[in-house]
Amino acid sequence: MHALRSLTVVLAFLLSLTPAAAQVATPREAADRMVAAVAARDAAAVAALYAPEAIVLVASQPVIAGREAIGQAWARNFAGGYAALAILQARTDTGSDRAAMVILWEATIRPQGAAPQSIRGRSLLYFTRAAEGWLISADMSQVPG
Repeated sequence: MHALRSLTVVLAFLLSLTPAAAQVATPREAADRMVAAVAARDAAAVAALYAPEAIVLVASQPVIAGREAIGQAWARNFAGGYAALAILQARTDTGSDRAAMVILWEATIRPQGAAPQSIRGRSLLYFTRAAEGWLISADMSQVPG
């Protein structure tokens, strides 16, 4: 179960294909790009959705700080079988340069040699608007149970 929780470290959703990709126009677009990047198993694309100094907080896990560390965490998640992410519900409050999004999500983990598993969780994403568009500054995720 510890490995499964660490697989959810960087959800929280949420994704341009490279740091130099097109601007992320809205926080919801960032979440949709996260889903696509996870489906492609592209850790760099997931990391590109985060601000350079972003942090990821997951219960009972060490803090992950910085875009590079976030990308490395996602690479480990994909190596462990993290295969899909679905957004079940999302609610966003957006200001001119800050936004918060609460997401209920489901992840599919397909470990090699084991049956696939579904994990449901929730995340609070805090976005800031930068030259690259909306980027995740803080990702706080929780897997109930």
